[in-house]
Amino acid sequence: MSFLAYLAGTAGLLLGVALIAVPAVLFGRRLLPGWSGPAFWVALLVIAVAVAITAGLALGTFGLLHGWSFLLLLALVAAASWHWRGKLDTTTGEGPEREGGLVHVPAGRLLTWAAFAIAALAFGAFSVGIRIKYGTGMTGFDSTWYHGPFAAGFAQSADTFSLQYLAPQFLSWFYPQNSELVHSFGVLAYGNDLLSPLINTFWFGGCLLAAWCVGRPYGGAPVSMAGVAIVLASAAMADQAGEARNDIVGTFFVLAALAVLINAAAGGRRLTIGPALVVAVAAGLAAGTKVNFIPAAFAIGIGALVLCEAPLRRRASAVVAGGLLVGGGYWYLRNLVHSGNPLPWINQVGPLGLPGPDQDVGGRDAGSVWGYLTDTSVIGDWFLPGLADGFGDGWLILLALSVAAFVLCLGRDSGPARRIGAAVGIALVLAWLVAPTSASGPAGEPNGFVSGLRYLAPALAVSMALLGSAVGTRGGNFRWLAMAAIALLAPFTISFSGDWSFAQVLGGVLVGGAAFLLMVAGRALYRHGMTGFVPKVAIGASVLVLAVLAGQVVQKSYFENRYASPDFTTAGLGAAFAWAQGVEDEAIAGNATRQYPLFGRFLDNRVQFIGIHRAHAGFVKPETCEEFRQAVADGDYRYLVVTLDRPSPKRDFPREVDWIADDPAVRQVLREEPTVVYELNGKPDPALCR
Repeated sequence: MSFLAYLAGTAGLLLGVALIAVPAVLFGRRLLPGWSGPAFWVALLVIAVAVAITAGLALGTFGLLHGWSFLLLLALVAAASWHWRGKLDTTTGEGPEREGGLVHVPAGRLLTWAAFAIAALAFGAFSVGIRIKYGTGMTGFDSTWYHGPFAAGFAQSADTFSLQYLAPQFLSWFYPQNSELVHSFGVLAYGNDLLSPLINTFWFGGCLLAAWCVGRPYGGAPVSMAGVAIVLASAAMADQAGEARNDIVGTFFVLAALAVLINAAAGGRRLTIGPALVVAVAAGLAAGTKVNFIPAAFAIGIGALVLCEAPLRRRASAVVAGGLLVGGGYWYLRNLVHSGNPLPWINQVGPLGLPGPDQDVGGRDAGSVWGYLTDTSVIGDWFLPGLADGFGDGWLILLALSVAAFVLCLGRDSGPARRIGAAVGIALVLAWLVAPTSASGPAGEPNGFVSGLRYLAPALAVSMALLGSAVGTRGGNFRWLAMAAIALLAPFTISFSGDWSFAQVLGGVLVGGAAFLLMVAGRALYRHGMTGFVPKVAIGASVLVLAVLAGQVVQKSYFENRYASPDFTTAGLGAAFAWAQGVEDEAIAGNATRQYPLFGRFLDNRVQFIGIHRAHAGFVKPETCEEFRQAVADGDYRYLVVTLDRPSPKRDFPREVDWIADDPAVRQVLREEPTVVYELNGKPDPALCR
């Protein structure tokens, strides 16, 4: 990407952010009159994301999601909200214990600095993964299987309502895709995935800010922030760094919903319509990000209704239901239209007998933690060591703190908002327990347990955020005791890979140190303020210029190295990925589960898994030579990539090679075990199958 193209993309991105900020701030003032400070910032983030996603879906439903149309619609929304700004209610709260209408119990400076240090250490470790991926491209399995292809598909097709059929595992084309839509906005800006490895950094920061707000009304903000920081930087969540994984995204929305809920209800207050709507939208955004957040979203929505003022509950019911639908209902409605079922993984269940694809979900052998709770050998041989792998050698202390937080928040002396927070955390735990991939693997050998701990991590993040609110009102000694426990856990819970080089570790330390200084400086500026318009503009402009220049250095290096020598898959498929970086604007068919690198350096290749469509939006692999050749012939493809996803002791190359190799329409351009790339000079003929 040339420097001018990079500047143009950056200008478009900044313009989009500015246009989103206008309605976000104005809607925020309307819905949360008198709010200010960190809790209001969290609400603004939720509203801003909701504005961007809603605008993207409004266009994408009709196949109109382009960069220019997206900016045009945002400009219209900003202009309309500005036109009606005079109707905003800008009343402010009163009282010595209220800041911007919110209850605020200050925490001590040393306690705050301790939290900043732990959060900086966690962010420093998280940043190493980001910098690694800027040297290789995203390599995580899920990023290359469906997160990346969904984002690239949105940007290519301008369509969000049609299903993108990927490898027929877990019916992935039905997944909710709020997170991937956000990634597609970066693709629309730059024409590539330059922003994608960085995006989860913002969700990381958003989680810390929301956690701070959960504990803030009770004087436990530092404890909440530090506790959530070590969970986010644990090995269970390490694959979120530099990837398009969305567990951290859903975690942010849940924490944000609880932050607004708890701050709105602190001091014995009841929720009004505005805060209830923001809470519901945040919960809906979580459900629209990942299916396992649906129980938490419903728990949050019910909690918001319970906390509403009694005369408002009938109206609030409609508002909360609407907020949940706005945040996440789109994807489930899309599934209903295409398959007849909003949750196609469950069919012919219940009195409605909803339809769904009649096919095996494929992928790993299903297994839930719930199914093994009475199997002591699996617990001892797999679960206990797995918890240590996911959350460090101090996992038992971490779990004890989490349980203590839930117990304290459910106690008689806790307010209803914190009880709802505990209920949300428990809902997340239950979702993890019954998830069909939380203990996947052969019977009695749940080798997918550690990977499935990312479904438990959001529950631990909620519990650690609540820990600050639980101990905050019990005095300084309890806060320091909780902080000491978190500090003791930090070196064991935060994931430090033995594969990191000295330079990578040093870079993480420097990033962590810079993050600590920024947090300290930011707190000082917030508490004491900065007078004068000119200094604010000068600082903002300086930071922006430095960020843009740094981004140019990063993007130049990134596109020189992106998937240049992939070593995260088989040698043959890695060679195909490297080959695809030199292919532009071509149609590529294939049978690889991991297909994102085939989209090319600038995501302009059109990539499609070769499959056969079935009733109710089903999609399966061809099982015969005739079916395979016909599926290839039905598409207008230039290249065909056939491979094994992993080495097999039974064969060196996939059966599809035997099916297609002798067809006169194909010409071999790359062959390395277990992968062959063909150029198509015509349409394969099913009649020639032997």
